[in-house]
Amino acid sequence: MVTEMDISVLPMPVRNLGADIATNVAYQESLNPYTKGLPDSVSTALANRYAEFFKLFLKYDDAFTRVTVWGVNDANSWKNGFPVRGRTDYPLLFDRNNQPKAVVPVLIDLAKNYKAK
Repeated sequence: MVTEMDISVLPMPVRNLGADIATNVAYQESLNPYTKGLPDSVSTALANRYAEFFKLFLKYDDAFTRVTVWGVNDANSWKNGFPVRGRTDYPLLFDRNNQPKAVVPVLIDLAKNYKAK
């Protein structure tokens, strides 16, 4: 199973940073570049990355039984304040208004057109 999946679009302050919520990095504006929304290029890159992962999951369907994302919408994501308090992230499949992102219909089409081995 893939559990707690989310894909951050924000720069990380250090490499190999885990999900230890006790970790906190001092706020730096350069680590919070999208406070007013995502540029189209970043939104497209995020959609492409999600699609790549789901294509991989389908390709190796014998190894995956389930995929679960870590939250419903960007407004409630734990990534907004980790590891830098005050950051705005966009890691999930639904935006802050619970509207599906452009990748959602792509993932639905992948599932619809999936042919089990």
